[in-house]
Amino acid sequence: MISLFLVFLKIGFFAFGGGYGALSLIQDEIVYVNQWLDLETFIDLVSVSQMTPGPIAINSATFIGYQLHGVGGAILATTGVLLPGILWVSLLLKLLSLVSKKYETSKIFEALRVGIISLIIAAALRIGMDAITGIFTAVFFLVTFLVVLRYKPPVFWVIIGTGMIGVIFELISNGLLF
Repeated sequence: MISLFLVFLKIGFFAFGGGYGALSLIQDEIVYVNQWLDLETFIDLVSVSQMTPGPIAINSATFIGYQLHGVGGAILATTGVLLPGILWVSLLLKLLSLVSKKYETSKIFEALRVGIISLIIAAALRIGMDAITGIFTAVFFLVTFLVVLRYKPPVFWVIIGTGMIGVIFELISNGLLF
């Protein structure tokens, strides 16, 4: 359980860009480096983490910790991923307080936004490429992406709707519906 804590502490220190920016780092550490979960279980876990309220990195840490070591693992993984964020925010606020007295900070934030957006897109592409496993998921992704882009439905309805379509597809493909 100590290694679980240390892995999430490391993720917390180096996962800039919020939860989505952290997903590829979490995937590397959990699936490839430590091999605690297989890729399919990890993708399912990300889906569950997205469906529950709260930041995705914290939800992921909690679920992974629980999956591996029960309640104690959930507490350790969540604490590990939270501690660095608290430290970073404290340091960043102090630094911004000092810098903003001497310099215009808008260019700093513009550069940070570009870097963070790059991390989010990279995480989405990595996880998305692993999640698209066949023609159904490829077409389903494209249709869902276009609907979200065009109509901007609430996240809740996207998750509920895609989950229901997934259940219906599973029932049809197993001959339980029709």
